[in-house]
Amino acid sequence: MAYTLNENLKRWAEQYETAEFVKNDPVQIPRHYDSRVNIEISAFVTAWIAWGNRKQIIKKADFIDREIFKGEPYNNIVGNNVEPGAVPLWQAYKESKENFYRTFTYGDFAELCDRLHQIYSRNENMEAALLKSDKKPLEALQSLFGDVKGIPDIETKSGCKRLCMFLRWMCRPNSPVDFGLWTICDPRNLIIPLDTHVHKQALRLGLITRRTPDLQTAIEITDRFAEIFPDDPAKGDFALFGYGVNKGTADTIKEVTEAANKLNEATKGAATAVAELSDHLPHAEDETPEPTPEPEPIPEQPIETKVADLSIADVLKMPLFFANLKEQITSLWQSRENARQAAGKNGERLKNHIIDQLHADGLLDTGKFAVLFAKILDKVATGYSANEREFIRVLGMTAFKITMQKLIDDEKERDNSDGDDKQ
Repeated sequence: MAYTLNENLKRWAEQYETAEFVKNDPVQIPRHYDSRVNIEISAFVTAWIAWGNRKQIIKKADFIDREIFKGEPYNNIVGNNVEPGAVPLWQAYKESKENFYRTFTYGDFAELCDRLHQIYSRNENMEAALLKSDKKPLEALQSLFGDVKGIPDIETKSGCKRLCMFLRWMCRPNSPVDFGLWTICDPRNLIIPLDTHVHKQALRLGLITRRTPDLQTAIEITDRFAEIFPDDPAKGDFALFGYGVNKGTADTIKEVTEAANKLNEATKGAATAVAELSDHLPHAEDETPEPTPEPEPIPEQPIETKVADLSIADVLKMPLFFANLKEQITSLWQSRENARQAAGKNGERLKNHIIDQLHADGLLDTGKFAVLFAKILDKVATGYSANEREFIRVLGMTAFKITMQKLIDDEKERDNSDGDDKQ
């Protein structure tokens, strides 16, 4: 069945706005709490650091929650967990230049805590503080936290992604992901949290044409989603996430297929060149010609993108991945052959194994197996049992993990090559 763009966006939003989404999203950190003030503080601090890789964001937010707030964000901010007359514990970080997260220092974190302390010392909760302002919620937040590093100024052209995400968490009701604690902002007036990923997806879908990732672009994307979700345009955030997942896996198959074909062509070309060269070399009449050597592997291209930002398709189409996959397949097949020979010497016969059928079908060819692995990841491979799919997935993931580890090690080596250890 063919779906229109709007129908697909509706389907993806419903498919991904589920409790399952929370497991891999930073919103899981404030979801540890039931208390309104704890949720507000934990959510705001988590949103404040929400830039970069999601796993790193979650890791740091969890560190703040456990090691700094000790599971009591509100008490830590207002100082209820210290002796009478003593200052809140976070004040020890003031003026510190020690790195806290990415470009933030512990001193920046203390400034944020200081602003939160002022808010909760004077108000019952953060929403009550916003209600005192005659500004819109986004601008009111910018006013409350002005001058704190990482909080865009009202005059800025920033997309204000983190503040918009915080408002989405606080104001969207009846969601398995967002809290919907506040009534200060009608969901119809929320703005899509705009980051690089959301911007690219919106451009690819033709939802917008504006290429500047600023607040105006975020508003244009939101206005487009208001046509699809008139009472809740921020729901489009989940639709774009779903589009990225579905398009990304479909593109992976296509890109891995193209990469496999190119690799096969290059390998054949190299083998042909070596053979032609061998034909022109002098050989003694009684000399047995040397076997044609294996062609040199295709050199790996330098990786410009940070490893954390690579997609699955980026990794699966790398010559390094193909080399690691070939090594895994060759090793496994050789082990199978050794076992077969050992069984034959004992007059035994090995039981059939999945690898035997893959070999018979020609699917142990590195390129063909890589494409099959991509299809298994995308859950579109047909004609395979659950055990067969799992075998293919495990073999492919082994090569994938080896590749990722090599990329990570190389990146660390490049980062430290100038001898400037910033740890």
